[in-house]
Amino acid sequence: MKQGIFSTLSSTYFSSAKNSFHYVGSRSLLLKPFSFAIALLYTSILLPIGIIFFLLIFLDWVGNLTDAIRRFFLNLMEKQSWSVDNSIFSFLLRPIILVILSPIFLLSIFIPKLSSNSMVHLAVNEVSDAVSGAGAFKQINIIIYRAANRLFIYVSTSPLIMKPFLAIVAIIYSIILIILGTIFIIFIPLDWISRLIEKLRQSIVRYTSNQQHNIKYNTGAFLFTPIFLTILAPIILIVILFPKFTTNVDLEV
Repeated sequence: MKQGIFSTLSSTYFSSAKNSFHYVGSRSLLLKPFSFAIALLYTSILLPIGIIFFLLIFLDWVGNLTDAIRRFFLNLMEKQSWSVDNSIFSFLLRPIILVILSPIFLLSIFIPKLSSNSMVHLAVNEVSDAVSGAGAFKQINIIIYRAANRLFIYVSTSPLIMKPFLAIVAIIYSIILIILGTIFIIFIPLDWISRLIEKLRQSIVRYTSNQQHNIKYNTGAFLFTPIFLTILAPIILIVILFPKFTTNVDLEV
């Protein structure tokens, strides 16, 4: 299971407390009492914040489960879309399966995702690539329109005697699929909003993670970064808990 944002944040705050004492250990004997008192004060604040984020790790698990459910249905629909023109049975049945699966997938999308997979160890361009692709609503729209197109591909390659019947079926199915695809187009702005939320989440997590490393070596970071992280904690919590109703889903097909 991938590491979630709450798990990363709890580690960041625990590490910040630990790094404060690492800084104390590297100071001269004269400065140790003063720096130790500061480190002790900061630790008494940072550890409870870390515990709060740790207690919310279950939201990481829920987020992973939500993604797994979405990925399952989206891959299932992707398979139906590509297989429409495989045989007469696929031509007749797979569009129906797509129509049945669509509202189920829509329900899974509207389960709010209050966490994300942490990308703190990826390069900046890798994080950008990971969250800049087509969202779930755009993907489902592509899947549905592809299925409508492949219906007519099957008609064009079928025996001449079957073409009139198959053409009528393809027209009826395609009208239904186009209407369904149009409904999903309405929700595509949620993809854009969710992408913005995801980029904001990842930026916050990466920034806090990077800041806590400086506490070990830099006097300014030792003195001010824990204060900054403390002030930032409720803001982080508000941003992270802002619901994200869609996501980028990696397809297996």
